[in-house]
Amino acid sequence: IGIGLQRHGGGGMAVRTITCIPGVTGDWKYAGGGVFYLTRGFYGVNWTALRREDLRPRQTRSLDMKRLGEVLLKADHPPVKALFVYAANPGASAPNQLKVLRGLAREDLFTVVAEHFLTDTARYADMVLPATMQIEHRDLLISYGHLYLAWNEPAVPPPGECLPATEMFRRLARAMGLDTPALYESDESMARQVLESGHPSLAGITLEELKARGWMRLNYPDPFVPFANAFPTPSGKLEFVSDRMAKSGLDPVAGYTPSHEVSQQGTALAREYPLALLTPADHFFLNSIFANVPRQRQRSGVVKLVIHPDDAVSRRIASGDEVRVANARGSFLAIAEVSDRIRPGVVASSKGRWPGFSKEGATINATVDARDSDMGCGAVYHDNRVRIEKAL
Repeated sequence: IGIGLQRHGGGGMAVRTITCIPGVTGDWKYAGGGVFYLTRGFYGVNWTALRREDLRPRQTRSLDMKRLGEVLLKADHPPVKALFVYAANPGASAPNQLKVLRGLAREDLFTVVAEHFLTDTARYADMVLPATMQIEHRDLLISYGHLYLAWNEPAVPPPGECLPATEMFRRLARAMGLDTPALYESDESMARQVLESGHPSLAGITLEELKARGWMRLNYPDPFVPFANAFPTPSGKLEFVSDRMAKSGLDPVAGYTPSHEVSQQGTALAREYPLALLTPADHFFLNSIFANVPRQRQRSGVVKLVIHPDDAVSRRIASGDEVRVANARGSFLAIAEVSDRIRPGVVASSKGRWPGFSKEGATINATVDARDSDMGCGAVYHDNRVRIEKAL
């Protein structure tokens, strides 16, 4: 199915219902006849050893990254006074972007960002720590879409004072005087613990063997038909009706769950913001990665908004016009592309751009709401109503 389909208010149910289709047709028992969202669940690694949640001395609150703007501006008892950002650029990628940037701009917030580049988030940092790139540090890699483990060995030494995030945290623990041995384990030690789970999928896979070969396939048959004998459910069957869903407060029957905004018709919200905005991936960026590279920005071109001719005519918009895409959360500017490759009532503009390289310092995420999908607390980047008008 891929990542993205689930990013609206009914996304979880949409994925669930689609995955039931092979059960109706009977194709689930044939190689290539089923459906999968991602393969992470087949990696029988020891997540518990990596996370070590048993080391928490007391119950700690959990703050939601997709609500970062609200967290930074409104959280209390206590308020957030320090922020450490690594492997992320929430100033560009988090929903409700303008609120996030206001939160990052707080004078009393101490922000540390580990980065390779001066991202939109790093521009708000009190301290920027130089981070290693993939070719400069060790790492154990799993995948979204296949069944292979890989060992990433450094190809070159880190330049200057660049450090991997794991070493940053080891040094931070030492500076804080913490004496828990697990905080000082090496990257290789942690990798060994992750691999030593005893799960059948990792039989014969050791760190030494991975380092020698570079990659290894999980210990599954080839071809792999994962549910040929049973499904990982209490009944052992594909559950069109699920007690677990009911216990979670969800519809036990696979079907349809309306999205928060785009499924609305005839409501005040739909009248005020009559167009549904989709945010597909840009072919020249990887989410917000590479969006600062001049060559990739040039190849991607200007920010475009694809709009159907019927919707363009009623707004007197022609291809090449600069338009403002807006709702109550914020707005961004784009160049209209009038095309019948999109349906009436829907507009689309690709994701991934940085506010710092965008007109008025805002991108598509300025219009996206920070709320949950129906399952898994995912973000709702495609559940977004807007209005379009010519820019002044």
